[in-house]
Amino acid sequence: MGEAKARKAAAERARLQRKLPVNLHTLHGGELSYREESVKVIEEDPELMDHVELIETVMDYIHFFVGRPSKDLDHETIQLLTCRMWNDIAASLGQALRGYYQISAMVQRDIMEVVFLMSMFIREPARIKQWRESDHKTRQTVFAPRKVREFLDTYDGFTEGKRGKNYRMFCEYAAHATWEGFRLMGPANGKPQLGPFYDPTLMKAVIVELAQLAAQAGANAGHWYDTGNDPEAMLTQLRRMEVSMLWLERYFDRPADRRTINELKKAIALTSDQAV
Repeated sequence: MGEAKARKAAAERARLQRKLPVNLHTLHGGELSYREESVKVIEEDPELMDHVELIETVMDYIHFFVGRPSKDLDHETIQLLTCRMWNDIAASLGQALRGYYQISAMVQRDIMEVVFLMSMFIREPARIKQWRESDHKTRQTVFAPRKVREFLDTYDGFTEGKRGKNYRMFCEYAAHATWEGFRLMGPANGKPQLGPFYDPTLMKAVIVELAQLAAQAGANAGHWYDTGNDPEAMLTQLRRMEVSMLWLERYFDRPADRRTINELKKAIALTSDQAV
């Protein structure tokens, strides 16, 4: 009996002394090397830097405003949804930099779902409470992704079905197991492979899509967050608006209405003068 107890005790000590397997450290090292290579390429490409700057600006904006006290339960619901978008954006960018392009795109589908859901709430704020208190059946019949897209298309009078096409792209190439999805598991025009890899063409494509979703996430979040007379809040709002405006002008040829930005700059200047 004594020997059996000793063997058991030794086995338990060995169990408690285990370390993370070397293979996982090796994998992490490989991911970090891909990240370093990705960052180098991004910093040498003005267009990629434009997209990454927009992504970071939106993340900074959300991070600032979700940390402020909520006004009521509906506002807290919006804060939680924008927290989810922040987490998704961070995860998607991180996966893209480390060479997991399919996973990055898969996470982007979740951003799109939340963007569409918040777009519904902007049009009909009463639906926030309905969504929060809904059971599974209601979520499937009213708030399922397809139902939300149909609501938005009908509300906006859109008949082209662009929202559905974009959503299906993320489903077929990333979120669902499909033959087409294997194209994101290997270098462009190459064979799918196991584990992360580096491909500048795929990285750029994924980051461009992420920037577009981040711009929408920032615009939707901006609908709900007031700056008041807080100079820091106004500066954070101004940065998001200016970076987004320049990005839209450069990549979508959409001249921005600078009146809101100019009014915000005047408010910031007035607040600064009053502080002095």
